[in-house]
Amino acid sequence: VSEADREVELFIRAAIAEAYPQDGIIGEEHAAVTGTTGHVWVIDPSDGTANFVRGIPAWCVVIACAKDGETVVGVIHEPSTDETFYGRLGGGAFLNGKPIKTSNAASLSEGGVGTGLSNRASTKNVVTLISLIMAEGGVFYRNASGALMLAYAASGRLLGYVEEHMNAWDCLAGMLLVEEAGGTVLRAD
Repeated sequence: VSEADREVELFIRAAIAEAYPQDGIIGEEHAAVTGTTGHVWVIDPSDGTANFVRGIPAWCVVIACAKDGETVVGVIHEPSTDETFYGRLGGGAFLNGKPIKTSNAASLSEGGVGTGLSNRASTKNVVTLISLIMAEGGVFYRNASGALMLAYAASGRLLGYVEEHMNAWDCLAGMLLVEEAGGTVLRAD
C-alpha cells in the first residue's frame, strides 16, 4: 500500500460523499461507511499497487456501485494508456465510448488467459492452471492487476481470467464488464 493509494481513495470517497451523501462506501484502504440508500460504492484506488510503485504501467483505478447487493455500475481506468472501461447493468460495456465484446475464440490456442494469485489461494492451483492452459496451446498472462485483466477479458484482449479468490474492490467492476460484454462469470459455490 502506498501513500498515493490512501490519498486517491480519500479523494474518490469525498467526491462520492458529496454527490451521494447517503450511499455506503467500501474501499481497500479505509474503513467502510454505512449508507441508507441500498447503494454501496466499492473502490480500489490502485489495483496493481506493486506495479505502480515500481513504475510499471499495469495498474488501474477501480470503482463499482452495487444496489441491494447487485453490481449496477463498473469503471476501470488505466492511467498509463488513458483507457476507461465502463459498463452499466443492462446497458452494455464500453472502452473509451466504444462498445466492447468478449472474445469468441473456440479454443485456448487462440489467445491468452489471465491468471491471478491471491495470498489466500494455493500456488499449486495456479501452477496446475497454467500447465493446463499451456497444454492446450494457450498462453497465460499475469500483470498483478486482476481488475485490469478482467477489463482485458471484457474487451476480448484476453480469452478470460481465472483467480481463486478476489476481494470485492478488485473484481466487482470487472465482473460486470465481462457480463455486459457478453461473457460469463463463474463464481465459486
